[in-house]
Amino acid sequence: MEKEIFDEIHAERVYQDHKWGGPPHDDKHTNHDWVAYIIRYLGRTIVWPWESCVFRTNMVKIAALAVAAIEWVDRLEAPPKEHDEAQK
Repeated sequence: MEKEIFDEIHAERVYQDHKWGGPPHDDKHTNHDWVAYIIRYLGRTIVWPWESCVFRTNMVKIAALAVAAIEWVDRLEAPPKEHDEAQK
């Protein structure tokens, strides 16, 4: 079951990258943007009457956004790319 959940999150990440343009688009965001996006989906998750399908779908989207934010910060903190090494 755990693998299927991570597969869904990965599929959502692929969808988000395709929809929004991937790292070139993501790298334009700030830490405040990422938190705002996640909060926006959290707000959409609180519905009455509660619907498990809506809750679950939004949790997958939120997890994928969190992964995107982690990928963003990892790229931000990454050492310079290979072309910088070649210039040495």
